[in-house]
Amino acid sequence: MSSFLFVESNTTGTGELLIKRAKVLGFDPYLVTRNRARYPFLEKSDVQVIEAETRSPDKVIEIATKLPGLAGIFSSSDYFVESASKVARAIGLPSANPEAIARCRNKWKQVNELERKSVSVPETRLVTSVKEVKKALAESVFPVIIKPISGSGSSGVRLCENTAAAVQAFEEAKDVLLDQVDLGSPEVLIQQYIEGQEYSAEIVVSDGMPYCLGIVAKHKGPPPCFVEIGHDFPASLPEPSLEELGFFAAGTVLALGLDFGPAHVEFVTTETGPVVIEVNPRLAGGMIPVMLSKALGTSVLDLVIRLYADAGFAPPRPSKRAGAIRFRLADKSGKLKRLAFSRSKEPAVVEAGLLKTEGEEIRIKGDFRDRVAYAVTVADELETAAAAAERMIDAIAFEIEATPDERDNTRFSEPADGGWTLHPEAMKLLAPPIEISRDGRLLQFQATVDEAHLVMLADQGLVSRAVAADLLTHILDFQGEEFQSLDGRDAPRGLYLAYEAELAARAGAERAGWLHLARSRNDLNATISLLSLRESVCSVSLEIGVAQDALLQRAEEASSLLAPLYSQYQIALPGSPGHYLLGVFFALGRERERLHRLLKDIRVCPMGAGAGGGTSIPIDCSQTASLLGFEMPSFNSLDAVASRDLHLHGLSIFTSVSILLSRVAQDMQVWTTREFALIEVPRNLAGGSSMLPQKKNPYLLEHIKGSASTVMGAYVSAATATCKSPFSNSIESSNYGCSPLQLAEEALTRAVTLTSLIVRFISFNATSMRRNLEDGLAMTTVAAERMASRGTPFREVHTQIGAIAARVSQESCAAKRRNELVSELGDVLPASPEEGRDALRFGGGPGLTSTDAQFSIAKTQFRETERKLAEIREGWAWAEMHRKRRVTDLINGH
Repeated sequence: MSSFLFVESNTTGTGELLIKRAKVLGFDPYLVTRNRARYPFLEKSDVQVIEAETRSPDKVIEIATKLPGLAGIFSSSDYFVESASKVARAIGLPSANPEAIARCRNKWKQVNELERKSVSVPETRLVTSVKEVKKALAESVFPVIIKPISGSGSSGVRLCENTAAAVQAFEEAKDVLLDQVDLGSPEVLIQQYIEGQEYSAEIVVSDGMPYCLGIVAKHKGPPPCFVEIGHDFPASLPEPSLEELGFFAAGTVLALGLDFGPAHVEFVTTETGPVVIEVNPRLAGGMIPVMLSKALGTSVLDLVIRLYADAGFAPPRPSKRAGAIRFRLADKSGKLKRLAFSRSKEPAVVEAGLLKTEGEEIRIKGDFRDRVAYAVTVADELETAAAAAERMIDAIAFEIEATPDERDNTRFSEPADGGWTLHPEAMKLLAPPIEISRDGRLLQFQATVDEAHLVMLADQGLVSRAVAADLLTHILDFQGEEFQSLDGRDAPRGLYLAYEAELAARAGAERAGWLHLARSRNDLNATISLLSLRESVCSVSLEIGVAQDALLQRAEEASSLLAPLYSQYQIALPGSPGHYLLGVFFALGRERERLHRLLKDIRVCPMGAGAGGGTSIPIDCSQTASLLGFEMPSFNSLDAVASRDLHLHGLSIFTSVSILLSRVAQDMQVWTTREFALIEVPRNLAGGSSMLPQKKNPYLLEHIKGSASTVMGAYVSAATATCKSPFSNSIESSNYGCSPLQLAEEALTRAVTLTSLIVRFISFNATSMRRNLEDGLAMTTVAAERMASRGTPFREVHTQIGAIAARVSQESCAAKRRNELVSELGDVLPASPEEGRDALRFGGGPGLTSTDAQFSIAKTQFRETERKLAEIREGWAWAEMHRKRRVTDLINGH
């Protein structure tokens, strides 16, 4: 009997199945591994196991040469496919090019190679330290993806919305593979997040020819992780689209030099075409080969084994059936008490299984290891197959008991809320599990308010200093851990009660119970919402300051250049790019002043208002307000919890800024066209076409315009939610009226940042701009005004010159048109476009003397605006420093 050698394996799924299929096909299967304990299925497997150092190809070659009648060598493990190919190549058995596999396994090299071959990939940066992470993020647009340079199963892959989350994800990604294959990696990738539906193409290459077995649609679990929770085959797309994507994936495989064996190509479809996320030189995981085999009527595993055994390859016929896979994920860490299917298989379910066993300890990893069960279905229609898979996976009886060291994933009782328990269906809709990437900022504000409240209670003698010190110590621990103990926690009654429950678990329920003395979630939420608004407005102002600085710099560089000044897209007067950029600067400056006036208006602190009727406890609201950076407490408790006018004001200013930026982006997009050709956007701020090779798309400008719709929508949403809510605390105003703020801030920040980049790096086409002014028509207004200054009524002059301009032949060249104007107008027509521009020196025109004056005003305004913001921020910083000092004194004093 011929033998077949597997070098390591997947721990579940296709790894075990490949070994079984090799036996069925008549081979004597061997598995070489450095740690047989990694493979629970070996206890019931008929494979012969050889323990050796599989990270050394020489050791594996030594073993392979001793096996009787060795027909092929293969690895289903992402981490050992390169080693297997080297061994096979060394002893003359079929294999892919080891160099091509190494290039794929190193995702940094893979991205660079695909870019070199003009295949669309996300913008990617390689980092090896926290310093490099922060530097790369300063040049990136959030959200970003953090991922190990090698790996599989979404291990260590995280979506990050801010720098803190990205730094944490980087630290985790470096070591994420240690507990899987004992491999660490100091190199991590920061990748642009590509929005769109994700697919995979399953490819097999034989004799250098790639064959696409099918396009599979992916279903992902909740962010920030990217656990695949389901697959659909074929993807629900028109047949021509499936064929086109198949050709695209096949071309991607060839671009990487993969000339043999399976490949799993993951990509996202966008408006400009598919973008490759990564290419894995192996069979797909996640039971996809099983689903494909059932749907195609041909075992994909058998095809691969025969291919590597040099027994030929016959592509399967196109499938007329559809398949689906669904997984169940563990929702928290702990001991698995119960796991079983509560219903029998229906005909469409071709396979269903459990990936964990009762009694097993589970730890949430945020990758494929969180799966506890799966169901694979096949039917004539995709909808039928998908529905059957979902029914099967929903029928799992599933219970996890949190262990004492897993408090971060255990839902504690919430006695402060009277023991209310939300219905599971309502919880899904209204109270998703806590995600630090989404909720971390609000939790930080919660801790900030708690610090001020506890200091005040202790100073007033309402809570003992010992209790306050103990609670503050735990709150500081919370902040130091960035609230990770709450990540993934169910929050059926909101963030606050989940936070309070964790504090009770740490400090004890009796002590934690003092924290809520003389306050309500109503005044607490109102205060947090103002802190959030304050931070958002400040953040946006800082970003606008960066944009203004870029505008000033580029305006000074371009003030001496000529450019047509347009009115209704028609050339009106000679101007300059600097004049245009200064106009945008002043418009942004007014918006920034409005933001700063709003920051001064956020001076009244709601803490102490309770549920809207104040409290009978003798608290010092002024002290709490001061510790939080407010000027004073609220005058009226009802106003404190009911009013959200400041949020609406903030959103209205955000909307106004976004509209301004959208108008600027519209101008610039027109100016990049071949017909105008006034400015050029660099290649690293533009994109290509999936079909038109000559095309350069300044699509960042479209993102700026599109962001305006998000910001305006946020304002309309908040206003609509608030307008018919009662004038008291209500979910409509406090939740739906405030929650759009973060969405608006993110969209506006994106637009401002992109505008800054465009302004900073666009180039001006001086030749083209001047060419549009050389015929003299744009200077006829100056000529008319000169004639009027010599005594002819302006309206009469206007009529005369209008008639002359109408007679000038538009079919002749610019020089001839200018000569015709000179012959008619003589010396009143400016001798050059520069003379015409510089004549426009009154009323804030583009003349050089006028522009110089504008620069002086602009720089003074900019310095003053920066100073005002610095003063506001210094006030907050002083309040924070004072609060932190009081917290420290309380803890140390006790």
